[in-house]
Amino acid sequence: MFPTVLRIGNLHIYSYGVMLFISFVFGIAVVEHRAKKFGVDPKKVTDLALWVLLAVVLGSRLFYVAFHWQEFNHDLIGIIAFWRGGLAGLMFYGGFLGGIIAGFLFVYLNKLPVRKLMDAVAPAVVLGEGFTRIGCFLNGCCFGAPTNGACGIVFPHNSPAGATFVDTPIHPTQLYSSAAGFILFFLALRLEKLRLKPGVLAAILLIVYSLFRFGIDFVRFYENNANLWGNQVVALCLTVVGVALLIVFLRWPGTGASTSTSASRGARR
Repeated sequence: MFPTVLRIGNLHIYSYGVMLFISFVFGIAVVEHRAKKFGVDPKKVTDLALWVLLAVVLGSRLFYVAFHWQEFNHDLIGIIAFWRGGLAGLMFYGGFLGGIIAGFLFVYLNKLPVRKLMDAVAPAVVLGEGFTRIGCFLNGCCFGAPTNGACGIVFPHNSPAGATFVDTPIHPTQLYSSAAGFILFFLALRLEKLRLKPGVLAAILLIVYSLFRFGIDFVRFYENNANLWGNQVVALCLTVVGVALLIVFLRWPGTGASTSTSASRGARR
């Protein structure tokens, strides 16, 4: 739709990059605000966010390269040139997994409360998904398959979606994913009022979003079945991980909410 929001000489400011930046700004702000409630040092959260940001970009790029290796057989420099195509050469799952690995390493090395931090961060992750997928829509990437339904959208010819399906209505899967991210964010805010055990909120969000990703792939366009199956296998694996974490956290000794004990005591006073 609008892949480039600003051109200054040879410098192009891409809509996807802008929305990705917005998602991290809002995400960091949300987590820093929530960290105090969960008894976590906000400064540590800022450091964590920077590590995760680097891991997300690196992971999403490597994942894209792995599933589109034919594009780089004769252009190895292109592997690190992630800015080509308006940052379209990135894949969500790679960034998601990279962010998780970097996040857990940072938490382990800094001896932070893992379950409480998971609950503080999880809503920000789905909120970021809501913003980032708007960037996908504006860029015309991560698009859906053709449809005769009322929700179908015809993309411009100069976009990846419009070039693939010329003058053909397709599912705006980017907007479906964006809506899911925003809905899950507000759902998370409601769920945590139930005073769940630490880690339970994050596990629930992981399960629900992974199932959503598995389902939406049936109406999303992929260049080949390998990409489709690869994404759905990852989605199912993450669902299993979420269910396992949910069971473990529910059985974890002790009771209480995800918020810190000191905050709860302060409220009782």
